[in-house]
Amino acid sequence: DSKTLDAQSGYESALTNLLCALAGANFIHDAAGLMEFALTACDEKYVIDNEMLGMVMRAVEGIEVNDDTLAFDLIKQVGPGGNFVTAKHTRRFMRSEHYQPSLSDRDSREEWEAKGRKTTWERAAERVKEIIANHNYNLPAAVRRRVLSEIPGIVD
Repeated sequence: DSKTLDAQSGYESALTNLLCALAGANFIHDAAGLMEFALTACDEKYVIDNEMLGMVMRAVEGIEVNDDTLAFDLIKQVGPGGNFVTAKHTRRFMRSEHYQPSLSDRDSREEWEAKGRKTTWERAAERVKEIIANHNYNLPAAVRRRVLSEIPGIVD
């Protein structure tokens, strides 16, 4: 139960959520954003955990196995030591079988450095700002007025 957004908070969330998902449990109440025995919530951790949960959900979804996905003909054609990556079949199925994160850095070191060497936390902080700036609360006018009068500063 890490007190900061660090490696410990990452592996605690990842392992807890993965094990719950593998067991078939619904762990949504504590799935994201919480640290320090659920005493602390962190916006950046919500964003990072959202990505981690996408990976967990993809992992427990499993792999579709049928005649088309197994590609026995392609295996015979390419053979041992051959290159499957360039095959049209591989490109067709790879996108559905591979989880593509939106926050994680997948660039080379050179590309990462050219983009400012941002850490996961920095990218998450930027995403939080984007979400807040672009979020539409969809509160009816009467509810918004009441909230603003009863709890000033909570909704801008």
